[in-house]
Amino acid sequence: MTGSLVEVGRVAGPHGLAGKIRVKTYAGDPSGPLHARTVRLSAEGPGGERRVRDFEVRAAQPQGGFAVFSLDGIDTPDAAREWSGASVSVFREELPPPAEDEYYWVDLVGCEVVTGAGHRLGEVAALEAGPAHDWLVVRREGGESLLPMVEAFIREVDVRGRRIVASPPEGW
Repeated sequence: MTGSLVEVGRVAGPHGLAGKIRVKTYAGDPSGPLHARTVRLSAEGPGGERRVRDFEVRAAQPQGGFAVFSLDGIDTPDAAREWSGASVSVFREELPPPAEDEYYWVDLVGCEVVTGAGHRLGEVAALEAGPAHDWLVVRREGGESLLPMVEAFIREVDVRGRRIVASPPEGW
């Protein structure tokens, strides 16, 4: 399979006795990556080396806010536990298209952040999940700043135009 990979979540741990993994997806709805035929897991090994491996998906289902995967090559709870905390990526073409006014995080990285008047604030370097809402990591002159992804501060997201219009909080 070729194409771009999209990081969709992290392995939260094993599920059951057959070596399934529970994935906490970045989107609140775990159903997006369930149709993937291949999953890439990437984790730091015990010696600090990066372990990256593609797995064929045998089965997948949503359960309790998680996506649960049965993967070829992970057949025991111990094998599943070894991937706890790993990032989970799937090929973009295996994801459903985002609905109107929705987007994948990867689509926001690199977008210019501007005020309503067009003043440049910076560029999206990354996104971070938070318990109440997500955060844009905006690369600005002199460093990076977090901008809450809430309606009060984010006025417009134009993925095609690679632009986010924001009204940052006082003192930002």
